[in-house]
Amino acid sequence: MQLFPSPPPGAPAGLLLPGGTPDNPLAMGGPPFPPVVTLPLSHIRRVSMLNLEQAQRTTAPVTVVAEVDATGLISVRESLKPLAERHLGIRLTYLPFFAAATVRALKAWPIMNAMLTPQGFVIPRYINLGIATAVPGGVLLPVVPGAERMGFWDLARAIHLQTQKARAGLLSPHELSGHTFVITNTGRYGATLFGTPIIQPPNVGILAFEAIQKRPVVVGDDQLAIRPMMYLALTADHRAVDGAEMIGFLATVKEALEQVAL
Repeated sequence: MQLFPSPPPGAPAGLLLPGGTPDNPLAMGGPPFPPVVTLPLSHIRRVSMLNLEQAQRTTAPVTVVAEVDATGLISVRESLKPLAERHLGIRLTYLPFFAAATVRALKAWPIMNAMLTPQGFVIPRYINLGIATAVPGGVLLPVVPGAERMGFWDLARAIHLQTQKARAGLLSPHELSGHTFVITNTGRYGATLFGTPIIQPPNVGILAFEAIQKRPVVVGDDQLAIRPMMYLALTADHRAVDGAEMIGFLATVKEALEQVAL
């Protein structure tokens, strides 16, 4: 029996180590295959490694988590999917809803959109939203500039275009820089409860949206019900913001997602 019936999650596309097979590229190979294989770092992985090391050295990260009832979100998305396909030619994912809720919260809590410097805060009057996007060899952060001026459909289209360009390797360096806040949809993999995302300096925060999963919850009149629930995980630089700002920001995102309407 093979351990992985298909390439394991995260395995670079096209990677096949000595002794491996197309179904299991990381299989341990016995003789005559070498006992150790050296795999050079991709450019994306090298840059990511350096950025993460810098983040760990220069920030004081703390993570807070909130839970969202996604009942209304699921209903609205299902209602809008045909419109997205008909008028924009795109498959409507949850990401534009996550982005719109984040933009709303950043407007209400602009300190989360700031940069911390030794002289004080630099607070942009615009929102350049970074979208963590998995690509062969690592993760890129295509930027949706001016997100604060966009309606929902403009935001959905911009996210679709930027993430598709990222996966195709067509983004310019300018389109991969200048983010004022980053979101990551780790829930698309559906394998974990929640994680603790790492801040991308000079930002002061990053927000992860986890998987929507059915769980028993207590609703009105202390009744037990099964609802589609999801976790939000916000990592913020505690040097820049305190619990009040983190929780207020997260509560605004939660409210936006639970009260989403057509």
